[in-house]
Amino acid sequence: MSTTFSCNLSVPILVGEDRYKYVPVIGVFRSIPFDQVDEWVMHPGGGPRSDRELAAEVLVEIRKPLGTSGRTVPHSFEVADILQLDRAAAIVVSTFLAALPRV
Repeated sequence: MSTTFSCNLSVPILVGEDRYKYVPVIGVFRSIPFDQVDEWVMHPGGGPRSDRELAAEVLVEIRKPLGTSGRTVPHSFEVADILQLDRAAAIVVSTFLAALPRV
């Protein structure tokens, strides 16, 4: 089984005071076993983990979508840049959960 997988998503980037631009990217994710998702989303004490905590744990890299060369390359911003916005972290987590291989 592959330890990473990737999928397309569109994440908001802050471009001005309270102004966002949605940028298409390819997220590279660290895979976790599907049967461990319930434990993964919770703190050991039973409280829910934040989207930012979850996204930081599984989002490995952000890449630019395929260009004319047919290859993906790292994006000009980093994972930490994406996770500064709560709404971006929520998009990352929901995309991860939807695309997580169920093997």
